[in-house]
Amino acid sequence: YQTQPVFKQALDRCGDLLDSYLDQPLLEVLYPHDSSLLNSNSSLLNQTIYTQPAIFALEYALAQMWISWGVLPTALIGHSVGEYVAATIAGVFSLEDALKLVASRGKLMQSLPEGGEMYAVFASEAKVSEVIKPFRDQVAIAAINTAQSIVISGEKTKVEKAIALFAANNIKTKQLTVSHAFHSPLMNPILVEFQRVAEKIEYHLPKIKLISNVSGEIAS
Repeated sequence: YQTQPVFKQALDRCGDLLDSYLDQPLLEVLYPHDSSLLNSNSSLLNQTIYTQPAIFALEYALAQMWISWGVLPTALIGHSVGEYVAATIAGVFSLEDALKLVASRGKLMQSLPEGGEMYAVFASEAKVSEVIKPFRDQVAIAAINTAQSIVISGEKTKVEKAIALFAANNIKTKQLTVSHAFHSPLMNPILVEFQRVAEKIEYHLPKIKLISNVSGEIAS
């Protein structure tokens, strides 16, 4: 931010556009005057209402910096919030609309009660699906990172029961630091309101190849 003008300009632009959605300015959250706050549990960055716009803004600013250096993408893919960044760079929607989606998404998720957990499970998708089947109403596969690295997400007690089953089968797991059980059935209560926001966005066909995280295929 201090040394790269294009990065700074893009991040400042995101910050300006987010002012109407966030109680605290994005740049104050990212670069607080008291640097010790960045390592504190009280950091606003630990609240998903700020985490998601911050991730988007940093990734978008990095992309703009790389593009300014002549590193031009021939195809794009993103992970979670990063998929919104990839879609923005591909021209699916404007930066303004992208930030509206991401800020609304974070705010709606923040409004949900806490009490969910997420774990990385080092086993195959088939094995993970088998273990969590009894809890599928409240626990889901949140991400398939590799063939042997699967993330599960859901209601705390049900997730812990699943983790106990993995432990009994000598399958390693690692708890993730999150405020809510993202990508799980616990997110369902916000879907109707998020749909209302999403329907107000103007969408376009990608101008650069965009890979869908859902299908692994080129989105069109």
